[in-house]
Amino acid sequence: MGVETLRSTRQLDTFSVSLPRNHVFAIGGLLSIFLIAVLITGSYLMLRDDMMGATLANHARMQQAYEDRITNLRAQVDLVTSRQMLDQQAVEQRVSELLARQNKIGERQLHVRKALKRTGKLKHIDTITTSSVKRDQRASLNLGALVGSSNPFSPRSANPVALASADFQSDPKVLDSLEATLVETETAQLAELTLLRTNAQEKARKLARILTKQGIRVPNASAIGGPLIELKSAAHFSDHVEALDASLKTLDQVRRAAKSLPHGNPAPGSKISSRYGRRHDPFTGRSAMHAGLDFKARTGSKVIATASGKIVRAGRNGGYGKMVEIDHGGGITTRYAHLSRIKVRVGQKVSRGQLVGKVGSTGRSTGPHLHYEVRRKGRVLNPIHYVRLEKHLKPYL
Repeated sequence: MGVETLRSTRQLDTFSVSLPRNHVFAIGGLLSIFLIAVLITGSYLMLRDDMMGATLANHARMQQAYEDRITNLRAQVDLVTSRQMLDQQAVEQRVSELLARQNKIGERQLHVRKALKRTGKLKHIDTITTSSVKRDQRASLNLGALVGSSNPFSPRSANPVALASADFQSDPKVLDSLEATLVETETAQLAELTLLRTNAQEKARKLARILTKQGIRVPNASAIGGPLIELKSAAHFSDHVEALDASLKTLDQVRRAAKSLPHGNPAPGSKISSRYGRRHDPFTGRSAMHAGLDFKARTGSKVIATASGKIVRAGRNGGYGKMVEIDHGGGITTRYAHLSRIKVRVGQKVSRGQLVGKVGSTGRSTGPHLHYEVRRKGRVLNPIHYVRLEKHLKPYL
């Protein structure tokens, strides 16, 4: 066994030695190429793993940055949305407040209108309420759209939720202009009430002075006053209305007293033919006392009451002929004599300017005319003062 093995080894060595040299080089080259390929493959695999790891890490960083950016954008969108919602709510709230304020102004204007009617100075409502609005047509149009009416100051309700608040968000100056218009209108209303109250107080004072000179006492005519109410206190609008109402009541009281005071011509358009006082009697020619005024007029001309009152006489009365006597209160009476016809009856209440009879020449008369007397507690007064009194009372009645 060992001898054969030794032989084989020798034969192999003999064979190896016997290979050609070029074959040995070829085999060595192949082995070298194989080893190089193995090294390159290993290096590639190792390098690829590193590159893939770096790529995955970079991708992960990019994905994280993208997600962070998305999160930030979402946060910004949420913030903007929240701000828009808050802005919209603020606009809707402000519009709602302006609508409520406008409706209140519309209700207040009714009080102003009533006050104007009581004072006889009723104007078209737009001359007061929209004078300031016309200065800002844009505000007026938007305000009209809010209430759904062409009249921006009609007291009508509207739903603020249904408003296009985006229009106001894009231009907040519109709401500012509307608010300024409302403030201006409130101020105009208060100024109107204050002016009416001042005028009423002044008229009451002047009428009271005139009546006092005529011996007519008007209770509380000079008791005019009250707390000071500034124009800017729109929140106390009711105080302005109450103050005006008190002043108008005082004025009405003084006016009633003034209207009961005889004044003016009892035979409109007729001229005085004989004055009050001493004169030559047309029948006797001797000096006599004339207790009234004579107004020359055609038979059938109108004779009117010079003040409101109650008829106490209506019929023939001696030399007066057909006569009407009116009691005006306060002890003052007027007489209308020589009438051709009497148009009232005893106990009837008449107002100033009402027809009481027609001119004639009944009784102790030389021709058609009206004999007019004014008496206080039975004492004869000069009627000329009461005829002329009309021009002093007329501006305040």
